[in-house]
Amino acid sequence: MQTFLARLQRFFKPCLIFILSVAASGCMQEKDTRTQLEKIQAAGELHVKTIYGPANYYIEGNKPAGLEYELLKQFSDYLGVELIIHPYHSLESMLEAKTTKAKPFALSAAGLTRTKKRLAEYRMGPSYYDVKQLLIYRKGSLRPRNLQQVVDPIYVVKSSSHEEYVQKLQRDYPELNITYKTLPDEEILFKNLEDGNIKLVMADDTSLSQHQYYYPHLNEAFELEKELDVVWLMDKNDDDSLATAVLAFFTLQEISGKMELLQEKYFGHIDTFDFVDTRYFLRRIDSQLPKYEALFRQHAGQLDWRLLAAVSYQESHWDPNARSPTGVRGMMMLTWPTAREFGVTSRIDPQQSVRAGSAYLAKLINRLPDTIAEHEKPWFALAAYNIGYSHLIDARKITEKLGGNQNSWTEVKAIIPLLQQRKWYKYTRFGYARGNEAVKYVSNIRKYYDSLRWFDEQINMTEKVARDMGFELSTETEQVWESIDAE
Repeated sequence: MQTFLARLQRFFKPCLIFILSVAASGCMQEKDTRTQLEKIQAAGELHVKTIYGPANYYIEGNKPAGLEYELLKQFSDYLGVELIIHPYHSLESMLEAKTTKAKPFALSAAGLTRTKKRLAEYRMGPSYYDVKQLLIYRKGSLRPRNLQQVVDPIYVVKSSSHEEYVQKLQRDYPELNITYKTLPDEEILFKNLEDGNIKLVMADDTSLSQHQYYYPHLNEAFELEKELDVVWLMDKNDDDSLATAVLAFFTLQEISGKMELLQEKYFGHIDTFDFVDTRYFLRRIDSQLPKYEALFRQHAGQLDWRLLAAVSYQESHWDPNARSPTGVRGMMMLTWPTAREFGVTSRIDPQQSVRAGSAYLAKLINRLPDTIAEHEKPWFALAAYNIGYSHLIDARKITEKLGGNQNSWTEVKAIIPLLQQRKWYKYTRFGYARGNEAVKYVSNIRKYYDSLRWFDEQINMTEKVARDMGFELSTETEQVWESIDAE
């Protein structure tokens, strides 16, 4: 006769085996064998880390913008998923942010260069543009010509490739006695250099070019490194699926020419810098723009009022009585035929001039074919504003005959100067045009436009801070920032 315990064992043993087998089977079924790319596509979301900045990500008129943002948006569209941007205020905070269930970061994209330390910590995508590493000083102060002449601390963004580089200098060249200090972001870095609070900064050439139009005293001391690859960062693991997709995407970008268009959009007009012109422009923003800003806003129509203001500055330096040797006059330097077309009775009347200039520029933009990308149409239209629509058509035709893309501003602006060479213009319908002047004209306006957008964003940010801190919007800006500094 079996004991009670034996009977329990006989009953529960098969039950226990069944339960364990079911549990094991369940565990095997729950194991997710999908690749990282498959998980991203199944979730329908691509989560990316970046930092705020003119080349990375910012909000422009309630819409996101920035080279990195546009590139990431194209990549998310390529994958067929929604882009979820997680912007940070500093490089350090972005790099330290860890992936979670709510934030399953797939990429870090913020103009990041390939470095030895990052190679050890991350998987990297292909290079999509390159930068130079510069030592930057304040114009008017003592300029070091080489590392041996550096005696002041070098300021860098914390956790940046520049911090890594200056640490390497300290290890490799202890006899130089190089010291460095860190600040959280480039805006603070360059603002302190412009104000004379610090003497030396290490940064990329693209960053210097973008900030010189608000901080004109920034200047290159000498070049430290060149052709540094800018890449996306991904976590290191045994899964190649996302990295393979990134490589395929950038290959298509290169073949299609889309990467070149993005580079033109954000960097195509920052190759030259005029210190005297920029300082004069900044002074006119203070002295003249407040008198006419309401006019630009009132008559902008489909245009960004800041673009209209930039055109007016290029034309007349915001002087309603301006006159050129060719007879054009006023804030928008109108010819009499254009003035009459838009009902202008007095070209030196600011109201009439701005209204007509805005309408004329909008007409030129609307006249352009839809084969030209919307964000490039203003540059084509501005060239036409300067040399005439017919000459622009000639330049586009030459571009096409030479095997180029007549819808790309990058390619057409390289051809426009040919219109002043007889061996080219003699074959065009409308003949000679001052092509070099037109290209410089568009480039200048884009620089002024960038500066005005930056100043407008600073004002908007100040007003937001004022509201958040309980100030009236009429409060002096200095009072707001003094309170912030006091905290």
